[in-house]
Amino acid sequence: MKSKGSTAVLVITVMLFAVALTMAALALYLRTSNLQIVNKQDLEPSAEEVNVSKFKIIDEQIQNSYLKEYDRDQQMDAIYRSMLDNLDDPYSRYMNAEELKQLQLDINSTFTGTGIVFIEDESGFIITDVIPGGPADVAGVQEGDVIQKVDGVSYKSTEDMIEALKGDPGVKVELIVIRDGEEKTFDIIRGDVKGVSVDSKKIADDKLGYIKIRLFGEDTYSLFDTALSAFEKENLAGLILDLRDNPGGLFDVGVSVADRLLPEGMLAYTVNKSAERENYNSDDRKTGMKLVVLINENTASAAEMVAAAVQVAKAGDLVGAKTYGKGLIQETHVFEDGSAINLTTKEFYPAEGVKIDGIGVSPDYKVSNYNFGSKDQQLEKAISLFDFSA
Repeated sequence: MKSKGSTAVLVITVMLFAVALTMAALALYLRTSNLQIVNKQDLEPSAEEVNVSKFKIIDEQIQNSYLKEYDRDQQMDAIYRSMLDNLDDPYSRYMNAEELKQLQLDINSTFTGTGIVFIEDESGFIITDVIPGGPADVAGVQEGDVIQKVDGVSYKSTEDMIEALKGDPGVKVELIVIRDGEEKTFDIIRGDVKGVSVDSKKIADDKLGYIKIRLFGEDTYSLFDTALSAFEKENLAGLILDLRDNPGGLFDVGVSVADRLLPEGMLAYTVNKSAERENYNSDDRKTGMKLVVLINENTASAAEMVAAAVQVAKAGDLVGAKTYGKGLIQETHVFEDGSAINLTTKEFYPAEGVKIDGIGVSPDYKVSNYNFGSKDQQLEKAISLFDFSA
């Protein structure tokens, strides 16, 4: 007969054995399963989830509870615009459908206004270009005229002057300018201006070809190639490529222009956020004409790429003033409702890897004095670099 003590020991032993079997089974399960121990912080929502949730809550509260009427589409536009504005990048922006349409017109040199291009310097607002056939050209305005007043008002900033010149088609604007020391008044009827991105002519007693590219648009390369090919057939002494006041435009079109001018080799390369590099190369087709490129402080983006490519390849001289310094490329994403974002996604560099953004391209011959009317000193310097004795 077993004693009570023996029975107690047996029960405890059986219980311990059962516990041991249970722990062994648990250990085996943990080793052979994908069980993960989840910490408290892993259960908390991410910052992104919090932001999305907060946006939904605010949006629902406004829609369901806000007392007054409001334009929700306008509100959404403001939110999207703020997202891009807060990147602190002057080139990244949100555009509604109307703004996108205007950008597309600008790229293709189509706009409403007077057809005047001007810069601001110590002399005032100097007209640097008058679009052929545009309202200002028809009225008699010329390059070199210095704007004094628009509709009787004097302006101090470029932005205010631009706004004053804008307006609806068919509306008259009075322009007072100084030309050769005399005051002249012009009545200009604003209209739709279809600018030509490329102008060409022969200068210096028809010994030189001159091509001005105002902007790199969709039709620019074909116009440029046609003009250059005509000059090459005439066996002229050289070519002056005028990129002054060219704000850029389509980067790939700028690459095509540089390719047409330069020998085989690298023209430029781009780098994106992931440090991925893309090279842009020239083929072996090039011009045999001696080349001089005119640049100034308003030469920007794709125009700077072309100027830098010429300089790096030692294929021509740059004359004028240091360029603007925009070495960034934007991509446009268009949404189904016609709105879009322009987002800076790449930076470009000339073949030698010298930084352009925020720095610019320096001319080989610095001639900063824009003196239109009687003489264009930068153009005169460019002409002087050619030898007409041959």
